[in-house]
Amino acid sequence: MTSRTLLVDWLGRGGIAQSTEAWAIELGDCSNEVEVVTRPGRELGQGAVSVIASRERRGRIAAHRAVVDAAARRIRDVRPECVIVHNYVLPPLERPVYAAARAVGARLVVVVHDGRLHTWRAGTAVGLARNLRAADVVVTHTEHVANRVRADVGRRDVVVFPLPVPVGMLWHSRGHRPAWLDDPVGDPADAPVDAPVDAPVDARWCGHFGVVHRSYKGTGVVEQLARTGTEGWRFAVIGAGAEPSAGVHAVPGYLDPGDLVAAVSATDATLAPYTYATQSAVVVLAHVLGSVPVATAIGGIPEQVTHGVDGILVEPGADVRAWRDALEALRDEDYRKELAVAGETRAWAEHADFVAGARRLVR
Repeated sequence: MTSRTLLVDWLGRGGIAQSTEAWAIELGDCSNEVEVVTRPGRELGQGAVSVIASRERRGRIAAHRAVVDAAARRIRDVRPECVIVHNYVLPPLERPVYAAARAVGARLVVVVHDGRLHTWRAGTAVGLARNLRAADVVVTHTEHVANRVRADVGRRDVVVFPLPVPVGMLWHSRGHRPAWLDDPVGDPADAPVDAPVDAPVDARWCGHFGVVHRSYKGTGVVEQLARTGTEGWRFAVIGAGAEPSAGVHAVPGYLDPGDLVAAVSATDATLAPYTYATQSAVVVLAHVLGSVPVATAIGGIPEQVTHGVDGILVEPGADVRAWRDALEALRDEDYRKELAVAGETRAWAEHADFVAGARRLVR
């Protein structure tokens, strides 16, 4: 018997959107009719799931209200058996979605991706506890986030299962070769006169991906490694806010999914020097594509990376020498390959756990 599930993704961009797409794909493979409501023109609209885009609206609040209205209207129209809401932005504005789900008798699941329940950048906590208490199920992808929800909201029944592999992204071709592999110098315009010479052409590529202009991403660490020179490595900074600097090849902007998959596949290591992290879709993508993650042991990251087994963890606050030492260890190709194989194995095993958990929620 086919059932209907509707997912709501407030932004349609970034790691949460990749996770939302994975939810939709895997639930759609188990006799579910799945739709996603999100903002227009975002990454979710480029994948292999049915997307209902809200109306285009100017301004952050107006655009968010348009998604709320579209989701609430669709819930009332199609009366899904299950509504899954991914994260939150402005909880008071989102109440019509919760009310619509209740009105049609849908099971209401909220997936909390970010434990920061108090900042404007992550969203405001005003009304959040009320919304989460109204949900039938609250899901997180790390115990780190679950513990924050338990403490802030008072729900002890939070369900935790791993962050999924972004399977929708993997459907896109990754057969092409990124152009920057053949032009490793990048734009030298901003390079200081004492910048190190270029790495040899047989050096490995180390990537740094995401919305890199956000301070918690730790992009400065990558730039420092490139500027001062790290033997045997070249550096690519790829994503929104990427800027050319000494020793760095920058690919700015939001990449097409196929281009992003090709970029990560082309690297031997992925640097994630976060100063704050609840979890990381970058780590999962690196694991599944064979790029060894080197990440800060902070927040939910130690739940995703086992040091020396499928990646390398660096202590929070460590100086650049610790990051250089980690990359030095990965110059041993046998060791790097061992970690890469273990990472890919882990990614798919945890994805299987995710699939089982997600399907239990809608069964």
